[in-house]
Amino acid sequence: MVTIHAKDTCSMCGNYLDDDLNCPECEICNPTMGGYLDDKGGEIFTGEYGVMKNDPVNNPKHYNRGNLECIEAIEAMTEKMSGDIAPHAANVLKYLWRCEYKNGLQDVDKAIWYLNRLKSRWLERDDIKENPVEKFRTRS
Repeated sequence: MVTIHAKDTCSMCGNYLDDDLNCPECEICNPTMGGYLDDKGGEIFTGEYGVMKNDPVNNPKHYNRGNLECIEAIEAMTEKMSGDIAPHAANVLKYLWRCEYKNGLQDVDKAIWYLNRLKSRWLERDDIKENPVEKFRTRS
């Protein structure tokens, strides 16, 4: 079933809308910040309405902020990274990106776990560069 929803982004500034279709960061449309008001002091919704399908695979809401998808930020960040740390950096960004919109503190803990793993890989890599023979012997 297709339902009618307001767009997830503010049509005035492009910021992500909250659950009440308000844009708390926008001075243009937030009434407490000088936005548009009707004659009774209520906010006038100036966004657009459209038909949107819920697509948790191709366009999940918790990975979209403004006009940027998490995958685009991950690709830009990791494009030139070494293969031994890029996956961990990608997961750090992914979990921090979605933490306020999906699993909260659990996502922050996951990001910290991946950050610690990235640090371990970095230190291992530096240790191998400094003393490759000794590192090989300790792994055997």
